[in-house]
Amino acid sequence: MILTEIIPAALVFEELDGRPLYYRGYKEVLANKKSSEEIMGSSFIQALIVSIIFPYVKEMLKGGPYWVVCNEAGVHLSRGNNLANDIAIFDKASIKDIFSENYADVAPKIAIEVDTKIEADQFSNPTDYIFRKSEKLIEFGTERVIWILTSSRKIMMTDWTKKWSVHEWSETLPVFDDYQICLNDLLEKEGIL
Repeated sequence: MILTEIIPAALVFEELDGRPLYYRGYKEVLANKKSSEEIMGSSFIQALIVSIIFPYVKEMLKGGPYWVVCNEAGVHLSRGNNLANDIAIFDKASIKDIFSENYADVAPKIAIEVDTKIEADQFSNPTDYIFRKSEKLIEFGTERVIWILTSSRKIMMTDWTKKWSVHEWSETLPVFDDYQICLNDLLEKEGIL
């Protein structure tokens, strides 16, 4: 067991329920087998999917009352709960200080995640992290959390009802209101599928 006190804060990806969640691969960094820079980025497929979905959603909501942000947008839920989102949709009226250098302290309307970036052994089951992070966001006020999983090519979703659904990439899924998305269609337009 590695003691938390000897793990540099730079290797913490998020904080959930008061405990640090380390980047996948942090043990290799501590063993001097990898540099911290080698583990902190997204995989190519994660980055590609985010870079395809982000402009699509941004264009879809253009001129409306929402901001679409990406790049691991930080959300401060409470003390000991600091999360990051691959893509987050915020109601413009909810953000009081857009020039703040702190994490947003309001819930995104929608959070979209592509895979996980934490060390899986921090939970008894890898999906426990997905469930717990999503529950925290929903409890904070997020309306829907969407997880795109690249290895299984599935999409998991939950919303304020706290009911989960699992979908294929080929399905057209609701983002919110009348806004929808089909990941396969977006990937096909980019020549990926």
